[in-house]
Amino acid sequence: MNPNTTPSWISLCCMVLLLLTPLAQATEADYHYAGQLVIDPDSGHIRADWLITVYDEAETAIKFVLRDTLGNIAIGGSGVASGGATREAGYENFWAINVELAEPAPFRVISLSYDGVLMPRPLSNRINAIEAGRIELSVDSFWFPIDVRFSKEFTADLVVRAGDGWQGVTTGEIRPVQDGLLIHNQDPRMDIVFTLSKSWHITEGEGFTVYDQRETREGTERVLASARFCRDFLNQRFGREDPLPTGSLLITDRPSSGYARENYIVLTDISNTEPAPLTRFVCHEFAHYWSTGAKFDTVDNWINEAFAEYIGMMAVREQLGDEAFDELRNKMQEQIAGRELPRVWAEGDTERGPYLVQYRKAPLLLAQLEESIGEETLIDWLQLYFANPEKTTTGLLAALETVAGADSRKHFEQMLEE
Repeated sequence: MNPNTTPSWISLCCMVLLLLTPLAQATEADYHYAGQLVIDPDSGHIRADWLITVYDEAETAIKFVLRDTLGNIAIGGSGVASGGATREAGYENFWAINVELAEPAPFRVISLSYDGVLMPRPLSNRINAIEAGRIELSVDSFWFPIDVRFSKEFTADLVVRAGDGWQGVTTGEIRPVQDGLLIHNQDPRMDIVFTLSKSWHITEGEGFTVYDQRETREGTERVLASARFCRDFLNQRFGREDPLPTGSLLITDRPSSGYARENYIVLTDISNTEPAPLTRFVCHEFAHYWSTGAKFDTVDNWINEAFAEYIGMMAVREQLGDEAFDELRNKMQEQIAGRELPRVWAEGDTERGPYLVQYRKAPLLLAQLEESIGEETLIDWLQLYFANPEKTTTGLLAALETVAGADSRKHFEQMLEE
């Protein structure tokens, strides 16, 4: 641990580790991150101190990556045999932090600290930003150390200190503590994502809250209407036993680059967004509550995205009619017309497909499949797949055969291979 770390920080981390170790193990997290993040909004400088608990006794070494604009990296802890930060081929713009773990134990702890100006130049998409009135951070800026396998999930407790007057939103819980805000992520995730603001306009809805960063409120009612519709549409079909949790919708003033992490959905400036694309987007992001689990860095990620995208299109059809659905479908077809795109999937494929395959080509194949088997059978298929722990294309095809028969499976598999 860095010698400048305060006793109160050490006490906080020890308390969090003692309280949450059983919880993290029970929820099958790979790690638990307990930390403190100090942010200077004016300069963009951050300082982070972490205690990372490793639960897998079989682990012998871990490689993390961290943005290379940060420095003064210190590695230690009772669970560490050795460690160091280096620059390695294949990790441009990042530090590779290599940790050799101590002898196996029920859990081992890595202490890690660093500081620096995270983003000397603003990122083009503005998703990650540290500004006087807004702080928005996610894994995309690599502000915290992330396992290079990009498949390990972790729970988290993080105290953020950035001065007075901030309100925060995150995927889990967030509440004020002395001189800061405490983020508590009980469910295992692959990100610690949050937004802080000093000037939100907050609107409470049934099952969700809208946080608007814009000076104008134009379009807010459309967001509320879309969110209400999507919640009901999705819960009726997929959430009878496991309904959507309470959600947070953030409306930003940027023209592009929205994203979601489960119940935390960030929208672009929707002042002039029409109802159909707005409903499609909101329902797509809500649908990821169920349409998830396929390994995101492999070919099977098409399932996560294509299902969410097509469910969004089905919601538009339910809300606005066939004409609105057909318009969305035609626009998607226009986007890929004349392009030489790779197939969606074939046995033996491993590499994740490009955007247009996952978000355009694959949903259009789902539309063709629905025309063949019908909406009711398609929903039965999705329900069966979502309940199945095997999140692979092979498992998906087996589920299709169960609900629609061998011929439908064979036909759809051929479509995926074209």
